[in-house]
Amino acid sequence: MKYDLANLARRSRNPRRNAITIRPIVPPATFATDLYSSSYLAIIGVWSGAVSRILASYERSLSEITSDAPDDMTAIIGLAEAEAAAVIITVQARLRRWAERIERWQRQKWQANVLSATGVDLSTLIGPEDARLTVGAAVQRNVALVRSVSDQARGRISDAVFRGFQRRASAADVSKDIREAVAMGRRRAKNIASDQLVKIAANFNEERRRDAGIDCFEWIHSGKVHPREDHRARNGNLYSESAGRVGSEYEGKRIRKVPEDMPGQLPYCGCTTRAVLILD
Repeated sequence: MKYDLANLARRSRNPRRNAITIRPIVPPATFATDLYSSSYLAIIGVWSGAVSRILASYERSLSEITSDAPDDMTAIIGLAEAEAAAVIITVQARLRRWAERIERWQRQKWQANVLSATGVDLSTLIGPEDARLTVGAAVQRNVALVRSVSDQARGRISDAVFRGFQRRASAADVSKDIREAVAMGRRRAKNIASDQLVKIAANFNEERRRDAGIDCFEWIHSGKVHPREDHRARNGNLYSESAGRVGSEYEGKRIRKVPEDMPGQLPYCGCTTRAVLILD
């Protein structure tokens, strides 16, 4: 705990209620689009740009059918892989700028929501340094995911090409497989960008809540069409990280023990939390 928000709230407004809920913070989807455009799209562009060279070499090799054809193709794919590696080196700085922008946006929202709910101004109490570890972890995680997208695209393209050699498949058939491999990489990258936005926002939310000394939160389900049923069942439930609160009731709701998986942690979970400040 960095500061005691409950104590500050009592001094500020002397509230009559013993629990104050703070509006949840849900980032707009445009941040996910920015992540994809600034970092993941560059890798997709490398493999998309390599398709014509790979197909030209395949078609040439197929007409000649020499024993060196697979080795030549390996070299061409290796050149694309080297281009992708060079792009990945530049991605880290872009990812850091993106994560820092999310942190700044989330911090301002948290300050505004706390001020509205409690009358406490946090502008001098929290800053970007408080979320330094979360920002760094998000950057490194996304660097690894960008590399994973590239590796997967390379693997699928290589598989399509060398299966084509084995089957003596036409260039048109191999082209279809290769372009589908790139399209799959693009879809995966967009899904990852969306999921990573949820995760970094969830991490910031939890970090701000704990820094304020708030141990209780309400689970808010994402409302996705195909949800995890146990997550949907948790919607509206109160949870506390304090063993002393578990089993007690506030505003007609029983406080439960925090589950092993927090909102936003599991792959493609869109759930979030609403901080509940208990004053007694």
